[in-house]
Amino acid sequence: MSSDEITLRKLEIFLVFMRERHLARAAEALSLSSVSVHKAIHSLEAAVGCPLFAHRSRSLEPLESAFVLERHASDIIERIQRSVDDTRSAAGISPSIFRIGSLYSLTVALVPRIINALKAEVPDCDIELVLGSNADLEDKLQAGDIDAALICVHELARRRHRIVKTLFDDEIHLAQAADTAPTAHAPVDLRRYDGEPFVLLSQEFSTGRDSYRMFLEAGITPRVALRANDIFTLTSLVKGGVGHALLPKRIDDIYPGALAFSRVVENQRVTQTIGLCYLKSRRADERIAALEKAAIAVTG
Repeated sequence: MSSDEITLRKLEIFLVFMRERHLARAAEALSLSSVSVHKAIHSLEAAVGCPLFAHRSRSLEPLESAFVLERHASDIIERIQRSVDDTRSAAGISPSIFRIGSLYSLTVALVPRIINALKAEVPDCDIELVLGSNADLEDKLQAGDIDAALICVHELARRRHRIVKTLFDDEIHLAQAADTAPTAHAPVDLRRYDGEPFVLLSQEFSTGRDSYRMFLEAGITPRVALRANDIFTLTSLVKGGVGHALLPKRIDDIYPGALAFSRVVENQRVTQTIGLCYLKSRRADERIAALEKAAIAVTG
């Protein structure tokens, strides 16, 4: 391998080609000629010291080696960008990309409205949305991988180095498929559902932890019909009648009217608090201020 011949530019060209899988389309995306793209890929193959593509007629078909390089090259480009952002931040200059973390359950209705309001305030803001669980987004915020996070803050430990702005509360309900749920106007006692099938999120998710808290308060052990790794899958499973779930009311935005939501009795009730969280060191960033203003305006 000749490291002198492996450049960021060649890796960028390679990644665009892997995305487009067509020389002409990659060339158009890069504002280069097809010949230049082909030369860069051939040069990269020579530098790596192994074939990356098989020639099929006039096209290039990626080999397994190309997919391995694609994964590592993507990581390299991302790390370089973050290194530049960290360096600029140390010099008091805001990163070029504004990374906002969000829970999956907020992306259907809330996040688009907040981003539109932010764009109206800072039109040239280059935004990247990073989705994850509460625990995952907390870690990313701490590590500086995201600039701010829209997450559940009701169980977030208060720390001096970060700022938390409360936006709204969302009570967790018993959710069932709308066409099978009994008509109920009074709050339900979860003890009535002891032994009934439930679809659950893992406790990495705030809603997963809150569900277990509610079961504990009710003194029951749920019969787990299935576990889901994201809120959209879980909602679809409940909609399909696989089992009940304990979900915040905002989930109704995903499939409006498909689920029936029933309040639970007061002593078993848990309410989530959604908030905006960011590091105190970033509060002078105009984009943070604009995001906070947008989030408060949308949820107020």
